[in-house]
Amino acid sequence: MKRFTVSVVQFESTLGPADDGTLDRMTDAIAAADADLVVFPELATTGYHVFDDLPEVAEPVPGPTTEALGTAAADADVEVLFGMPVQDGDDVYNSAVWLDGDGDVRARYDKRHCWGDERAVYAVGDEYAVVDAPFGRVGVQICYDLNFPAASLALARAECDVVINVSAWSHTMERDWHTLLPARAVEQGAYVVGCNRAGTEAGNTFCGHSTVIEPDGTTVVELGTGPGQVAVTLDPGVVAAERERNPMRRDRPATDADATRQ
Repeated sequence: MKRFTVSVVQFESTLGPADDGTLDRMTDAIAAADADLVVFPELATTGYHVFDDLPEVAEPVPGPTTEALGTAAADADVEVLFGMPVQDGDDVYNSAVWLDGDGDVRARYDKRHCWGDERAVYAVGDEYAVVDAPFGRVGVQICYDLNFPAASLALARAECDVVINVSAWSHTMERDWHTLLPARAVEQGAYVVGCNRAGTEAGNTFCGHSTVIEPDGTTVVELGTGPGQVAVTLDPGVVAAERERNPMRRDRPATDADATRQ
């Protein structure tokens, strides 16, 4: 891992197609970021509650949205990670897309753990995503993935230095957000970046509180409930020191044993 700066955008999306002005606001946020990586929340391009409109708002990758945001990424020479609904053949996925500094699609992660009504409209991904970025190895999660230790374990075994969770975490589940982010950092021995939505859609209020957590569970920065953008520099020395203090990665068995019925 190299020292790098991540710009976390706690975004309030507009419900509807990405070209309804949302892309313009995302492009402005990319241009404003003095960072190596800019992160937006889950389904940032369309808003979360687009279940009935997925045939109209989902796009292929590459496609118009990745082209527009790719141009912004290339102009700013910055990597970008954001959530969008992706049309892939007959299936639609709740996906996170990574654009590199040239504006090209570097990776796509399809959410593996769908929440509630998502299960009726989205296909489920079949593998976890790790990006070998210029500054280090980054694991990518989406929202509800945060609840599952096996997802975190997979990224730890892939030797990720940073885990990023792009989310549309609701106000009613806020306690879980504050509990799980530091827990995942400690068990990972990695930085954890939680980039969440702001605002209210269809009667559902998102809790905000996008947060950057050090590998020992310490909060580096935490936004409030409204839209905002903050840049944080991540230090490889912090990661190395924590893995020396708490050598979980070294001591974790290659295969965890199943519980024995008694």
